[in-house]
Amino acid sequence: MTIQVEVQDDLIQQLGVGAIQHLLAEELAYQRFKLLDERVQTAMQSAPGVDWTNEFEQARQLAFEEYQQRRQQAL
Repeated sequence: MTIQVEVQDDLIQQLGVGAIQHLLAEELAYQRFKLLDERVQTAMQSAPGVDWTNEFEQARQLAFEEYQQRRQQAL
């Protein structure tokens, strides 16, 4: 979808059209990320019988072990 947004002339002169487009694209990407985060948080909270603290700790530990292995291989 395409939308049109009014932008003041002084902003266009100061920043340029490309920079304004980039700023808007970045903000929209951030808002999309926030929306997805809220959906994930809601889904996680409604999941019965899951200990998310334990799940995240296990994932953190696995990631750390993988990091250590890759670091050893790089040496």
